[in-house]
Amino acid sequence: MEARKFLPLLTLVIMLTLSAVIWFYPPTGDFRIDNPFWNGLTTLSNQTNVIPLDSLSNLPSTTKGTALLIIPYNQFTEPELAQVKNYVSTGGTLILLDDYGFGNQVLSALGTNMKFTGQPLLDPLFDYRNKWLPKITDFTSTPMGTNVSSIVFNHASTLDTTSDATVVAYSSSFSFLDTNNNGAWDANETSGPLPVAAYVKIGQGYVVAAADPSLLINSMINLDDNLQFVNNITGIQSANPQLFVDQAHLPKAPLDDAKASLAVVYGAVASPLGTLGLIAVILAISLKPIYHKVKK
Repeated sequence: MEARKFLPLLTLVIMLTLSAVIWFYPPTGDFRIDNPFWNGLTTLSNQTNVIPLDSLSNLPSTTKGTALLIIPYNQFTEPELAQVKNYVSTGGTLILLDDYGFGNQVLSALGTNMKFTGQPLLDPLFDYRNKWLPKITDFTSTPMGTNVSSIVFNHASTLDTTSDATVVAYSSSFSFLDTNNNGAWDANETSGPLPVAAYVKIGQGYVVAAADPSLLINSMINLDDNLQFVNNITGIQSANPQLFVDQAHLPKAPLDDAKASLAVVYGAVASPLGTLGLIAVILAISLKPIYHKVKK
């Protein structure tokens, strides 16, 4: 019976402990700037001048000398597409990395013919370990291929209808689009070389499209010349630009949602009224056993 009196206090302690663990444990979501695991972007963040964006409305008013990296795994609203278009037309560099997401929604809004095919690119000969990790070794004569001999993709796709763009890189002639996902080339499937990276000038800015966002993640960025290639495409207009990384259109892990909920709670508790309310609750729970003992 005595132990039951302390159950509310024990429950509170457990809840606070779990909340602290969730709050301080690193994010695990794909392509998150503060995710130090294999699928995060901390390596990129530590080596370049990166600012994460939770909303495209936080883009700078002066866009020249900056680059915006978008990995479009969630759909865009019309206001967001307008913000991206304004960013590029006024001088910003948009780096759009996509394979099976909503990259074509962005490209269409920008008025370019360039598209992502959204179909798996396999290469059974020029690859890293297996055909789902194709090596790209064919680069055209553009500054984005400077000091780059090969890059490694990871379950990538390709580009299509690049007539209004300048192609930067092609897959090998042994590569193909595995449209039926059987892991083998069939007579009706498109074979290489296929464009995998290209750019187009829009207004005062540039749009660079590459058909694989995974070349950025911690487990991939140091393979071959991936990091050099990323630095080249972000610096198409200026060396060492301020790089903004969109975090609003990425897939969320359960831990990310839990952190977001805790942030809301923390914001409420951080206010003077919220702090007083929390203190009152803790005191009420802590003093409840003493109150019952005195009452008896």
